[in-house]
Amino acid sequence: MIGLDFTYEMLAIARVKAEGRAPAAKAERIAYMQGDAQRLPLADQSVDVVSIAFGIRNVLEPERAIREFARVLKPGGRLVVLEFAEPRLAPVRWFNALYCARIMPVTATWISGDKSGAYKYLPKSVATFVAPEKLMGMMGAAGFKGMKAKSLSLGICMCYSATRV
Repeated sequence: MIGLDFTYEMLAIARVKAEGRAPAAKAERIAYMQGDAQRLPLADQSVDVVSIAFGIRNVLEPERAIREFARVLKPGGRLVVLEFAEPRLAPVRWFNALYCARIMPVTATWISGDKSGAYKYLPKSVATFVAPEKLMGMMGAAGFKGMKAKSLSLGICMCYSATRV
């Protein structure tokens, strides 16, 4: 198993979390690498599964990252993408917008002690990210088949999956 993150400091946090949760034998089998989703430091057709959670909308060129995912996946390999989305139901969309714009930034800043304003970017980044249909189109253009998008948490999140041909 490979844990890859663009930010080196996040890898240290991942190591600590893995040591506290996984049996020692499993934690030792995890390799941690710093890298960019747009230029993965992995060989062609070298992995069985690529997953990215709440990160694809932060990639400068998501199309390029999806092509990289296809490059490193073995034939028949699976891509799983978990990402925030704009809920389609109006009442859920309204409440989610209120929560993300007003409640979450204040509470997350208070709980984390982060004064940088990092939690204020979330609503904007979700609102400006591509529609589910476009993301699945990118997957198809990269050579994936069997694309699916499953709505989770009343549409607040989407789980996308696809298979590399």
